[in-house]
Amino acid sequence: MKAFAAPRTICQSCRQTSTRQAAAPWTSPSRLFQQSRPVSSTSTRTGAHSKSTRSTAALNRQSRRWLASSAVPIEDTSTTPTDLPPSDISQQDLADYNARVHKLAKTILDHPGVPTEDHLVNVLTDYNLMAQRLVNTKHGQQKRTTTPPEKTATSALLSNLDAPSKPSVTRLRLIESLTAKAFDMLLYGPVFITPRILQLYIDLQCLLKRPESFPAVFTLYREKPVPRPSSEAGLIAYDNPNPDKPATAVQPAVADMAIDAAIASRDLALALATIEATYCTTAYKRSKFLRSALFPLTGFLCAPPAAYTLATRFSDYQNTMDPAMATNIAMAAMMTYTVCVGSIGYVALTTANDQMVRVTWAPGVPLWERWVREEERAALDKLSQAWGFASTEKWGEEEGEEWDFLKEFCGLRGLMLDRVELMDGME
Repeated sequence: MKAFAAPRTICQSCRQTSTRQAAAPWTSPSRLFQQSRPVSSTSTRTGAHSKSTRSTAALNRQSRRWLASSAVPIEDTSTTPTDLPPSDISQQDLADYNARVHKLAKTILDHPGVPTEDHLVNVLTDYNLMAQRLVNTKHGQQKRTTTPPEKTATSALLSNLDAPSKPSVTRLRLIESLTAKAFDMLLYGPVFITPRILQLYIDLQCLLKRPESFPAVFTLYREKPVPRPSSEAGLIAYDNPNPDKPATAVQPAVADMAIDAAIASRDLALALATIEATYCTTAYKRSKFLRSALFPLTGFLCAPPAAYTLATRFSDYQNTMDPAMATNIAMAAMMTYTVCVGSIGYVALTTANDQMVRVTWAPGVPLWERWVREEERAALDKLSQAWGFASTEKWGEEEGEEWDFLKEFCGLRGLMLDRVELMDGME
């Protein structure tokens, strides 16, 4: 997987950190990719200048590596999702957009306190509008002005020395600027990443076809310290969140969009890292339990007192046996029916396999784990179909380093890719 770090411009405002702003509590950008390491339990204040300086230097070194690896020209061959007709964009518009991108980012990165959610939402919305305009333009190289033929090489060299060079803003350069500045704002310490901000960021990077930052951003969303204004004037303190809280889970719609963009980039390591940062987290499993299983479980726990109340009422309408015995028999009958039907429904829900194509569960995986990890299995199933042969007749004949790595990854997580006894013709 490509190591993602903030671009070169990420620390321009950090180098001018005043006593009113605090650096992010992590000490290195590599912290974003080490999800197994716990977050520091100490809060950070603005006065730690030496620590923020060291982290800024490390961040700059990492940003240069990312910029060199990600600044690759992209061939835009896919159709755009919007209905706007393609139109040309002038050089002046590109320059205006580039200036606006830096101006909007500066309002966030130079904010004296904690930026509000609405402020950041407005900035990202403007970024998305500019990105939509870029992806809807005709993809053609801009015409370059040529030197008159009568002008000699010596005179051209002398004129270039006299006139300062002003490189034109290209479409690719503007895309890189949008990508870098958007990540800068999310990495900025006083910015709190909300679900709405995360969705706008994912939408932007999917439009620009730059999904390299998704695993790092999802890790930031779960583990980034929460900024809060301190009691002392001009200071910002940070509270360390619990990354396993259900509130820190990525929404399924956002996760699916990010995984699809990673698959479209044809980067297997990036796609697997995106799946791990979304569906494989403890926060998502807890969130799914609260969204889908809490209500049925509450009803099941309320069944005994409800059955006893109904049984007591039913015993009043009979005169063939003692009321206490009639109450016990009626309650036992209702509880037996509830438990049997509930158990059959639970088994049917957790063992459903009609949606499985190539990735299935290995024998011995508990039913509860199969249900709570269904989205993870479905994502790996989608990934295997994208990397394997399109023809079903050739399934099982794939080979190569990436395919072997995908099979091993599935096996380590209790899944089987192309289980032999379930393939066509192998029953």
